[in-house]
Amino acid sequence: MTLLTDIEPAAALQNIAALDEVNTFVFDMDGTLLNDEHVISPQNLRALHALRERGFNLVIATGRHVNDVQFHLQQLGGDIATITCNGANIHDRSGKLIYREGLPLLVNETLLPLAAQFNVNLNMFTDSEWLTIAPCEAMLDAHEQTQFFYRQIDLQEMIATPALKILFYGENAELQKLKAQILKNHSLEINLTFSDDCYLEVMQNNISKGHALKVLLEKLSLSVDKAMAFGDGLNDVELFRTVAHPVVMENAGNTLKQLFPDAHRAQKNHPDGVAKFLFDYIL
Repeated sequence: MTLLTDIEPAAALQNIAALDEVNTFVFDMDGTLLNDEHVISPQNLRALHALRERGFNLVIATGRHVNDVQFHLQQLGGDIATITCNGANIHDRSGKLIYREGLPLLVNETLLPLAAQFNVNLNMFTDSEWLTIAPCEAMLDAHEQTQFFYRQIDLQEMIATPALKILFYGENAELQKLKAQILKNHSLEINLTFSDDCYLEVMQNNISKGHALKVLLEKLSLSVDKAMAFGDGLNDVELFRTVAHPVVMENAGNTLKQLFPDAHRAQKNHPDGVAKFLFDYIL
């Protein structure tokens, strides 16, 4: 695929025409659909409402918990399928849970005590809650609008609690050391991914946004060949490998850009790179 911004006008018209087949649009939240203030800009709202008015299928695919996206779904008018916790949960357009896969307690027992060896904050997403063992005010700003906040518990209670996703928050250097330590335990079947430099996330081995999208679209009788996905993080890698039309946000890290050099590019998420791309090439 050729970058729309790097081609001659005649070729650009041909490339844009190829986008006419797209009928499904998938959006990551943080760093993509949400701006730097963690809200959907008026322009992005207008663009997504315009997609809906034209009969396109919309999907939210995020590392956030399903309870953390309800506010934004209401903003968008509802009737939108969601992939949450990086694919551990899938809900259909009506909000019905159609897929769930959590982590075995063995993962809790093995990984959670490691957090104490590194300067990181330990968090867990369950079916209904965000749990932590120590307060971290820096993590709360991103959830002010949605009002989805953590509940503090002790380590032993967390180890005994079934999880959809484990999340370690901290400086990237510390998280890289933690990741290396985790990878020494080859018996664990897990998927480790950085959704952001300061977020290291753990899901079951087969869980990803890409896998979840395949499951969802099959149930909806839709094709990944007619799907476009917007994202900015390494937790979007499998999603981009799944869809025919990946769109990398300009604010994405160099690793993601290098993995998908031929993907379309959208301007930065702040204030409204998604809307600018959609109005330029789709709407």
